[in-house]
Amino acid sequence: MTVNKPAAYDAIAKGYQRTKESPVRAAIESWTLGQLLGDCRRLAILDAGCGDGFHARRLMAAGAARVAGVDVSPAMLELAREQERAEPCGIQYVCCAVEDLPDLLCGAGFDLVLASYLLHYAPTVEVLRRMCQRLGNALAPGGRLVALTENPDQQPADYAGYAPYGFDKQAVEARREGSRITYGLVSGRQIISFDTFWYSRETYGLALEAAGFERIEWHALQLDPAVPAPEFYAGYLRNPPVLGLTAEKQARVFPS
Repeated sequence: MTVNKPAAYDAIAKGYQRTKESPVRAAIESWTLGQLLGDCRRLAILDAGCGDGFHARRLMAAGAARVAGVDVSPAMLELAREQERAEPCGIQYVCCAVEDLPDLLCGAGFDLVLASYLLHYAPTVEVLRRMCQRLGNALAPGGRLVALTENPDQQPADYAGYAPYGFDKQAVEARREGSRITYGLVSGRQIISFDTFWYSRETYGLALEAAGFERIEWHALQLDPAVPAPEFYAGYLRNPPVLGLTAEKQARVFPS
């Protein structure tokens, strides 16, 4: 994951890494992403906002030909690199904000960009547009973007009720494009906090279209059918804090 203030995640890197052990993250987050990503074998993939490399390593294990991860937090990337040193997978990690993605990565022609919990960290519409532009530049024509981001349809009155799932969510500003949302996550014996920003479906769509994306679609979260006690997740799925978002980079059209 990434945010415009790297120090915020440097301070909570270890704690945030522990939240990956949450049942919700395995049963819903990872399963949903797996369904949206599809077959990753032989693909070149950019994990944008890769954090500790959790998804990057899963993508390599799923048969990706090449994976690069980028994140703005040096501390989160050090966790990723520690695991790469312990169990080398050949993942390249780069420390920078996604909206400032270097031309070297933008020209790499990736088949797929994963942006799990990334786009909603843009603090302004302009930064959101820049993020989408750089991600679009990183994709080969016809390449796909797969994201999890703030649920634009969820009303602030519905932000309560996540205590059973180990976090809370609060609107701290009146709703507008870029209004701030604060999360508090249980990590061991501590609570870690961070902010995200709300944008409407229209704003996401316009930012993606301006970056050369088409076939923009929103997706409901999905539950792994193999999990025990599926009823435990019913409240989360009825009131999802995030949704899936996919788009395709426009294919190059050659004159006839």
